[in-house]
Amino acid sequence: MDPTPPPQNPGQAQSGGNPPGPYQAAAGGPPPPGGGYPQPGPGYPPPQGGQGGYPPPPGGYPGYHPYPGQSGLPAPGSGGTSTPAIIGFILSIFGIVLFSIILCIVALSQIPKRGQRGKGLAIAGLIISGLWVVIGGLLVIGLISTYNDNEPKRDASGQVTTTVDTKPNKLRVGDCVTGIEEGVVKDIKVQPCDQPNGGKVFAVFELPAGEWPGLAAVQAAAEKGCTDRFKALKQTPDKPSDVFFLHPIENGWTLGDRNATCLLVPE
Repeated sequence: MDPTPPPQNPGQAQSGGNPPGPYQAAAGGPPPPGGGYPQPGPGYPPPQGGQGGYPPPPGGYPGYHPYPGQSGLPAPGSGGTSTPAIIGFILSIFGIVLFSIILCIVALSQIPKRGQRGKGLAIAGLIISGLWVVIGGLLVIGLISTYNDNEPKRDASGQVTTTVDTKPNKLRVGDCVTGIEEGVVKDIKVQPCDQPNGGKVFAVFELPAGEWPGLAAVQAAAEKGCTDRFKALKQTPDKPSDVFFLHPIENGWTLGDRNATCLLVPE
């Protein structure tokens, strides 16, 4: 009877009947404390980053994007609507151009930093303010052109050759008019002096520059200037006459009209 083979040790692998030897650590040093993988061999840099890995490549990993707020700026809209943008927009509607432009520019500079809304309001306020500036410029140009219209036609000596309505500031010394009455004069009819006329210009002078001094002050200065200049002429009219004077009103003064015009008008 064959003898029963001796039982094999289940914990050992068979290899020619001899049990394997004990395990050993890999070349490069003993296993790290607490288990895990051995230290890398020669030629590998030591791990960095404090978590057992290697640092990420320059610029981060492909496809990585920072979370909102990592740029140092607040999320858009988190700061509410910009107050300067709202006020600047409202002021622009009412034509308060200077303050609306300043507030809208301030709003545009603050909105990105504070994460606010209202950029559209600020831009709209600047556009409306710009339109007001354009409209104002056109009005000024229109007023100036109105004052420059209806220039009387003159000959080589400067004498008026035709009867035409003109502005009082177009009159020159020696011009004759068809007539004049007290009150506001917007237009005056000038004519050749060889025809019967209702008055002749004997002096034109400029009132002192400065802010509008008031209607009474302008009238007094114009009257005194015309009276003094008539006396200086030392001329006796052919028939009883009165001294009339034309002076600018506040609108004309604002546009730079300072002329006072003196006329000798028959009674």
